[in-house]
Amino acid sequence: MSEDQIPRIITGLYALVDELEELFPGRKFTPDGHLVGSIGEVVAKYFYDLSLSRHSEAFDGETNDGTRRKVQIKLTAGKSVSLAVQPTDPELLLVLHINRTLGFEEIYNGSYPVGILRGRKVSRRQVKNVSLLQLKQAQADRALQDEGRIEKLNAHFRKGT
Repeated sequence: MSEDQIPRIITGLYALVDELEELFPGRKFTPDGHLVGSIGEVVAKYFYDLSLSRHSEAFDGETNDGTRRKVQIKLTAGKSVSLAVQPTDPELLLVLHINRTLGFEEIYNGSYPVGILRGRKVSRRQVKNVSLLQLKQAQADRALQDEGRIEKLNAHFRKGT
């Protein structure tokens, strides 16, 4: 098995979800939790050439561009993500959105956005929910768009590829 099989495997996973939802109308079979987090990490590894950390680390991976910058990876099919209020290790944040029809969309790629976390309600887990729209706006507002970005190495993932 090779990393080139990731798009096919994920497409198959969502095809199974579609079959289950068709068999049981009104019931959602949304992949979430650890499954989605792990999918996000392997997608980021494949498309952005990251080295993944162990599950006990405070970050998800590191860049392989010689700088070894620590990266927090988030994947969601929803409209928001939870971010640590005071990240101890990650320098960079990569947020991806999964679209069951189109594949993955990059929402945010750059320095950890500590500024947009200020003044938000903190959960018991010391995280704050941030909408994807706010992250897109933060990405667009950054003065130097390429500063801190992780270079994308592989082609866009599209369903069925």
